[in-house]
Amino acid sequence: MSKIREILNDKESVLVFDVDGVLALFEWGEHNHYADDDESWAKMYEAGGTYYTEKFVIKKMQEFLKDKDKSRIYVITKAFNDNEADDKRNFVNKFYGIPKDHVYYVTDNKDKAKVLCEIKKGYKELPDYKLVMIEDTIDILTNIYENTGFSTAHISSFLD
Repeated sequence: MSKIREILNDKESVLVFDVDGVLALFEWGEHNHYADDDESWAKMYEAGGTYYTEKFVIKKMQEFLKDKDKSRIYVITKAFNDNEADDKRNFVNKFYGIPKDHVYYVTDNKDKAKVLCEIKKGYKELPDYKLVMIEDTIDILTNIYENTGFSTAHISSFLD
């Protein structure tokens, strides 16, 4: 077993997940991964409604999280507005059991490293490497790796 997988399965570890492409399928387009640009996406959410539904649950991730201590599970995700933030918060709570107050939002993905630092303050005795960001975007993982002592895991670590 790889070291990162050992850390992911360590009961002491604090796991932090992205949503899109990690806890939710990224299958919005009819023939591709994404239906619109960011501006169209934001406008869709301005109209309200729920877009994150059961059909976007990733069963393998749901199984992985099923028996985890949810007090040690967090989410950091990008959201364009409060409607999208609420939708994602409700989605991860309903389908993964992640507490709603463990869901953090950023408007710029580079801020994910800063939010990880805030989460870590609640676990002063935890070695930095036992706080893990699970993400599908290499640039975000690299930013965290280069600017913190936290561990990073690409979603592909779950595809065995």
